[in-house]
Amino acid sequence: MKCIQPDYVQRFKCDGKLCKARCCRDWRIVVDDEAYEKYCRISGDSEREKVLSRLDWIEDDVEGVDVLVLKLREDGVCSFLRKDSLCGLQKKYGEDYLTAICQSFPRVTYKLDDETFEQSMTLTCPLAAELILLSTQPIQFVEVPEISARAVVGFRHKLSRSAEEFIAVQLDAIKILQNRKLSINQRLKNLCAKFSKEPLPDVEFDLDGHAEMVIEIFDGTYGAGLSDRDKANLKKNYSSYRSDILRRVRNEFDCVLENYLVNEFFMRCYPSAFSEDDFNNCKIFVAGFRMLELAITLTVIAKVSAGLKVKISDVTTLIYSVNDMLDHSRGGMDAILEFAKTCSAETFAALMLED
Repeated sequence: MKCIQPDYVQRFKCDGKLCKARCCRDWRIVVDDEAYEKYCRISGDSEREKVLSRLDWIEDDVEGVDVLVLKLREDGVCSFLRKDSLCGLQKKYGEDYLTAICQSFPRVTYKLDDETFEQSMTLTCPLAAELILLSTQPIQFVEVPEISARAVVGFRHKLSRSAEEFIAVQLDAIKILQNRKLSINQRLKNLCAKFSKEPLPDVEFDLDGHAEMVIEIFDGTYGAGLSDRDKANLKKNYSSYRSDILRRVRNEFDCVLENYLVNEFFMRCYPSAFSEDDFNNCKIFVAGFRMLELAITLTVIAKVSAGLKVKISDVTTLIYSVNDMLDHSRGGMDAILEFAKTCSAETFAALMLED
């Protein structure tokens, strides 16, 4: 068995006190069969019932079947979380009694074939986000002989090539994203050129069209219900300040943006993340980044208007907040997926690829 992972995975240490156990609140934690069987074998009737009483069967609104989950308190916090931000289950019974999700998070592990795995970490964990995003050195990838997570997602059915070929394609694409001789925009254009079956259309970047589209994607992702007037005001501000703000952000936080792109590409298993072809996956990847740029631009406008300086922590916090929305909200990626599916290569180049 072998597992390919970024070098930061081995350096990560979970500490709920530092992030106030952010992963233990406001999202559904499914109890896997292995964990449930252990809970049923806890010694002592009262102790066993105390644990089992904190589990609940709910209907999955996607699959339409009942799933067993950890109960949340009225404030949205897991019922096992203690006041010191430590897990009561782990504290009393050990890490083996955590659910597969809790034991694995923020690690994301994919099984490419019977012997090959990829493992990374999601930016929805603030500690993982800081470890990944703040490195000034390019992310390196290593091969390890085992995986440190019980939750594993089967991915073989999505691959149109062998696991070895897929890894090689991924790492070649990541080299493009890490080419610091080029701007972020140039890297994204080269990435799309790599996976396009035809030469990229030679069209001029359409700033107005770009602004309209990323605002539509943003509105759909967050379910903001923006009025036409709201969208017009956002478009005016974004179009007016975008170029200057993003130039400054890229100059100051270029490594952060690069690390975000590299981690996103690897963590979601691009260019096979979704069901369409490689180029369509690239459209999804780039459109997601452009929505993040919109969020960054609006945040900087708000900060500057309030007389505040934009710090690197503002950017990293925004990145894991956006990823939290994409990862944990129902249909978080739908607006981006719909855009990529319906736009032609020429429209995509005009709206999303900038020199």
